[in-house]
Amino acid sequence: MEATELRLNNLLIYGNEIVPIMGMENSNNNLIVKIDADTAIDYRNLKPIALTAEWFQKLGFKEVYRSSSRIRFDLPNYCRYDFDLNSNKILQGFLYFGNYIKCNYLHQLQNIYFTLTGEELKIEYDIPHAQTTLS
Repeated sequence: MEATELRLNNLLIYGNEIVPIMGMENSNNNLIVKIDADTAIDYRNLKPIALTAEWFQKLGFKEVYRSSSRIRFDLPNYCRYDFDLNSNKILQGFLYFGNYIKCNYLHQLQNIYFTLTGEELKIEYDIPHAQTTLS
């Protein structure tokens, strides 16, 4: 994950917690990320969150198609994301006007959505900082 991929409100993993980016500062050519009122860390200590069916449900997407080779999720009245179950993953990604935009991580999907709509991708449940852990 590159520093240039990150923006405010992206969700990432720090330790075993899911944390939002609340602020960023370039310090000596190193990106420092604020994850709560008291904590700022080097961005390299953050890990991306892999997109899964569970995450798509939390983001308001609905599963609309499933076959032996593909699972499609729709965000009603807006966009689609396809999981290609084949090993080559050619038909996987955010489907936009017939083209697949590759994104494997939640922050990438958040960024694409924001770029296209000017709005944050809504999550259908709260992620309380320092209380949400990964299983």
